[in-house]
Formats: sequence, structure tokens, C-alpha cells
Amino acid sequence: MLTKSLFLPSYTIGDEAYKEVLNICKKYGKKIVFIGGKTALDVAEKKLREVLKNSSFEILGSFWYGGEAAYENVEKLKEKKEILEADMIFAVGGGKALDTCKVLSSQLDKALFNFPTIASTCAATTCVCAMYNENGSFKDLYWRKRPAEHVFIDTEIIAQAPTKYLWAGIGDTLAKGYEPEFSARGRELDNKNLTGITLSSLCSAPLIKYGKKALESSMNKSSSMELEEVILSIIVSTGLVSNCVDNDYNSCVAHAVCYGFSMLHEVEEKHLHGELVSYGVLVQLVLDNKIEELKKLLEFYKEIGLPTTFNKFSVTQEEINNVVLKKASEVNDIKVAAVTVNYEVLREAVYRLESLINNGF
Repeated sequence: MLTKSLFLPSYTIGDEAYKEVLNICKKYGKKIVFIGGKTALDVAEKKLREVLKNSSFEILGSFWYGGEAAYENVEKLKEKKEILEADMIFAVGGGKALDTCKVLSSQLDKALFNFPTIASTCAATTCVCAMYNENGSFKDLYWRKRPAEHVFIDTEIIAQAPTKYLWAGIGDTLAKGYEPEFSARGRELDNKNLTGITLSSLCSAPLIKYGKKALESSMNKSSSMELEEVILSIIVSTGLVSNCVDNDYNSCVAHAVCYGFSMLHEVEEKHLHGELVSYGVLVQLVLDNKIEELKKLLEFYKEIGLPTTFNKFSVTQEEINNVVLKKASEVNDIKVAAVTVNYEVLREAVYRLESLINNGF
């Protein structure tokens, strides 16, 4: 039998989560570089430097990740002398910044610590990296051997972030409540995959229960129990599922639809990843004929304003048919599913959803 290894993420969460850096990171070396988004670095770097001052750690520099999770930006970062000399990479920001650093640290074989400043995806805790072309269109997936050494989740910083990122994070996380089971249904699962599929039920239920109040906390720029529970669902629960299940079960129709939309530059520019994925969840539920579940989810979508129709993305039927669904029917995400998923099946589901919405479902 093949030898298998499973590495699960670890995390610290709270208003003073960064203080644990001194205890957790000390065994990995002394030299640190910060890499992240410009806004994220502005927000988090000051707090991190305050924690690190008068310690034995040395900060070699701070660098922008490049603006896109692209291999070209990874190569540019490899040219930085300070990054090559560092023992640790402190990755700061949202999913694209973190995924860039995940690839970079993997290729340079350096310790990685993630500091998410928004709760928009599970990128902080996963091994998988969604990589894009420089123009923003989806390219491929890169897999690390293990997740970051540790994740530091400062709830105060996330509470201060624009609410739209938390909103989109809820949309992205909802997919993990449905895609793994749909992909794995009817298959013999080993312990690792069974654990991941079972955990996937934890990804959607807390969002429906706490999502509205968590968004209210975010709008009020204040921490709360509901906000922390939603953050943990988005960043940690989803990450646990992603790390446990095989890639075949990691995503399906919802993400395929999202990658289809990524081919349209104006859509990719104006709408967040999780927003697009959340629409794809509805398409998958229709395709799977889960109409009662669809009804329940639509109530929640309407409550918090997630999209229920492709008209929200200002696209034409021609773009849906010839770009979005064409790309969605070609990605690997749909190759393993409970039913055969192809262009015709996806198109039928999209227009059935439109019909249901237009008829006041």
C-alpha cells in the first residue's frame, strides 16, 4: 500500500492573536520578511512590528506580492535578496496574496506563517493555491505538501476590513457545504476523505445561523461571537475539509461556474470570487435537483444579498453560453460528480434556476 501523510492547519484567533508569534515562530529561525497586499500590510505590519520589537527576530523587509496570484509574481519575488535570506515568510492579506506566498515559500523551502486580514477564503489554511494569469483569468492549481506552519487570525483587524470581503467569504464557504458530498457521493471513501466529507457539513450551517449578525458586526467594525464563528467557518472549517479530501472531491460545479466567469474580465474585476462561487452553489443545487435545499438557501441569500441570478453580473446570454458555461464544462472540477456534468447539463441548470427565480420561487 502507498504511504500517506496528512498535515492539518493550526491557528490562533483573537484580538491579540499576533502576540503568540513570539512563542510559536521562534523555533523556525530569526529572519523574517513580510509579503502581502498593500492595504493589508498597512493594516497588519504596524501591529506585527510592535509585537516583534525588542525581540530576537530580525525583519529584513516588506514587499508587495504583485497584485495577482500569478507565477510571474512568484518569480519576481524570488529576485529579492531579503526574501532569499529570510528564514520565515509572513504572508499578510487575502487569498491571492496568501496563495502567492504559499507557492513562493514552497519553491524556496521556507517556513510560512499566514496572517489573513480578511475572511474571504480558506486560503490561509489550505495546501492548494489557486493560480491565475496576469490578466486575472484562472490558470491552474498548485499543491503544497503541507499547509502553513501556523495561521494567526486577528479578529480586530478582520472586523475593521470592508464588509464585502466577509460577505463574499460566506458565499465561497457555502460551496464547501455542498461540493465535496456531491463529488464523493456513491464512492468508497477512506478515512481521510470520509473525515473531510463529514466535516463539510460544518461549513454551511454556522453561516446560515450566524451570517447575518456577523455581517452586522463587520459593518459596525466590532468583534462578536457570531463574527468569530463565521471567521472560523470561512478560514478553518473549510480549510480542514480541503486538506482532508482528495482533489477530486475538493470542488465541483460551484467553482467551475466561478472559473467560467473569470474568463470575462469585467466580471472578474467587479465581483469577488466568493460572490461568483455562491451563484454556482445555486446552479449545482438545481442540477442535483435539491429543490428544498435550494429554497432554504435562497431565503438566506436574499437576507444577506448574495446573487441569485446571472443578471447580477451584467452578462449577456451569449457570454453565459459561449464563455462562462463553455469554460465551466472544461475544467477538472466537474470530472468527478454524483452525475455526469457537461455543457448541456450546466446550461439546463442555469436556465432552470433563472426560470425559478423569475417565477417567484
